[in-house]
Amino acid sequence: MSRKISKVLLFIPPAFTFKDMPDVNPMPPLGLAYLGAALENAGIEVKIVDCLLEGWHNREEVAENIVRIGLSFEDIDKIIRDFRPDIVGVNNLFTKQRENAHKIYALVKKANKNIITIAGGAHPTVMPELVMSDANVDYTVIGEGDDTIIDLVGVIEGRKNIATLDGIGYRDKGRIIITPKTKFIEDLDRLPFPVRHLLNMEGYFGQKKAHGIRKKRRFSPIITSRGCPAKCAFCTAYRVWGRKFRFRSPENVIAEMKEMKAKYGIEEILFEDDNTTLNVQRAEKLFDLMIAEKLNFVWDTPNGVAAFALNEKIIDKMKKSGCYQLNLAFESGNQYVLDNIIKKPLKLERAKQLVRHAQKIGLSTNIFLILGMPGETKAQIWDSFRLAAELDIYSPFFSIATPYPGSELYEICRKEKYIPDNFSLDDLYIRSFSISTKDWTGDELREILVKGQRFLRTSFMKKHPASFLIDSFKFMISDPVYFARRAFFFIFGR
Repeated sequence: MSRKISKVLLFIPPAFTFKDMPDVNPMPPLGLAYLGAALENAGIEVKIVDCLLEGWHNREEVAENIVRIGLSFEDIDKIIRDFRPDIVGVNNLFTKQRENAHKIYALVKKANKNIITIAGGAHPTVMPELVMSDANVDYTVIGEGDDTIIDLVGVIEGRKNIATLDGIGYRDKGRIIITPKTKFIEDLDRLPFPVRHLLNMEGYFGQKKAHGIRKKRRFSPIITSRGCPAKCAFCTAYRVWGRKFRFRSPENVIAEMKEMKAKYGIEEILFEDDNTTLNVQRAEKLFDLMIAEKLNFVWDTPNGVAAFALNEKIIDKMKKSGCYQLNLAFESGNQYVLDNIIKKPLKLERAKQLVRHAQKIGLSTNIFLILGMPGETKAQIWDSFRLAAELDIYSPFFSIATPYPGSELYEICRKEKYIPDNFSLDDLYIRSFSISTKDWTGDELREILVKGQRFLRTSFMKKHPASFLIDSFKFMISDPVYFARRAFFFIFGR
């Protein structure tokens, strides 16, 4: 039976994290803001609730050293009942956080079984059958949902046939049907800008951390492209955004930047797309326009940029247009590992030249490294630490290879039994050390990480003693508790 859709409620759920060292931070949820824009354009009233932000100071201990941060489920229940939506959508990015999303679906159905529930995000995209096994979930949106959410509204209102939709999970006579995602939005310029007016922007401003430590109080993320043609073995992003690189025109991006500045007083931008600079000509024009328009943003690339698509000229323009931090996705300090295990199209010698050029012109530089890919030896892992020290980078962003469903790494680990028989989806976080191979165990990898980080801090202290002391003092002042833990680690190695 068809029904009119007038109101949609979208949630970022609460999140699990470590009690003694939280690894989650509130960030304006652009994914939901894009969905909200599409729905508003269709004449539908939208409410977006970021439970993590709105309940940031609420900590509920759920296990040893594990807390849930965010609005209580009693508060979430009240929001649902007060708003009385026709549809509730939940953005579930991480598999480990799925329990909190499913609790919201249950609250919705308890409040009113006729409210339609929709699951979206990376986890439902890679594991739609698992998500749809919850009877409280009516639909799953697979991949980017800007068009799909509007098509789904058409289905609910009786104007469209669900069998014609792309990238959707639903039930037909009790049977779960999954339609794969095959179509992606080609013209990103046709999308309305994210509805930041539906976000509590003032609540995000001034957060101590938001995808790293921010330079300015008034910041916002921005997404200028989607999709990645690289085929890195550890990555699942292609399942959401596809393999084809699609980008917004520089003029379209500048228009959004002007809106951000005029309406919200934004001073700092976070380029959140994975491949801001993949198309060199487009990136060059974008940075030229940022300079010409005198927007005067400072900006960062917290997700990193592809070093294989950079050159010195682009780096110069990045700095001139306001970039203060260049984060490069190296992944490994060993060329064999890059070519044959990670399968990233990066040549280290060229990438090192780019780092040195960025440092020469005064641009702060960091690199992403992944440790513990199956097939990687202990000696090759240590090459990553040595590379960082060679480049004068002493606090690189380390991730431990984690077999996320949807990645080639996950399939390799299952086939070769590199993960234990009792492996759980709850083990999916970047410090789980869940993989063991013939070359090393998870515990041995943990020990390598500890020793490698001590090696880097010691190298920093020996090579730049004055900078080491200044850096340590700033760290102590900004976060004394975390500094004490890191000092203990540095001295005792654990």
